[in-house]
Amino acid sequence: MVQNLNALTNSLEMGLLRKGPRVFALLGKATSAGLAPFGREDIGRSWAVTAEYGCLRMERLSGDEEVTELELYLPSPISYDYGVAGVSDVPKLTRAVFGLLPGELEQLISVLRRGSFPVLGYSSDDLKCGINSSIIPGSWPHIVVSNLALYGNVVSVESFMRILISSLPQGHLALQFPGLQQVFKEMMRVTVMHRAGIPYSKDILNSMSAEGWNVK
Repeated sequence: MVQNLNALTNSLEMGLLRKGPRVFALLGKATSAGLAPFGREDIGRSWAVTAEYGCLRMERLSGDEEVTELELYLPSPISYDYGVAGVSDVPKLTRAVFGLLPGELEQLISVLRRGSFPVLGYSSDDLKCGINSSIIPGSWPHIVVSNLALYGNVVSVESFMRILISSLPQGHLALQFPGLQQVFKEMMRVTVMHRAGIPYSKDILNSMSAEGWNVK
């Protein structure tokens, strides 16, 4: 039986939602202290943090989204694996949420590495992307580009993909790395798709909190 978000009796976080052809993840509710479980009472009042093709956004949910029984699993201190638990069509759903499969992201980083960087990163705490200042939730996949934390050495998966895609026509990355043709094809989705919502940013959250926009 299909259950919609507005019929939930329990709060939800790190779950998979459907709305028409769209498949995306609900990570939780945006608050000034970080992510919190999203409940039925938050529909139309609070900002939901969603993930789609590797892009994190805050958006208002309408309540008619279909709640699947599928949950996300994220990297840990001992494994960088991530994806959607309990499904047979894992690659398609994993890409719909994270943009790239774990093996594809690891392959991309390995090919681009010069010396010690870039590398895949892990943090149990929220981080800030050094490119666009967006929030990277704790345990969420990200890339570390240097050991100089003072200058912003953490980059979100979305920003990393956008930078690489923007360099394709000039730097001919696809020609330099023919083995990554399929990975580059998947990354192109980020530049052509329209993502609902606004960036998940600390500055935006603080501004909304000061104006009483249900983010406390």
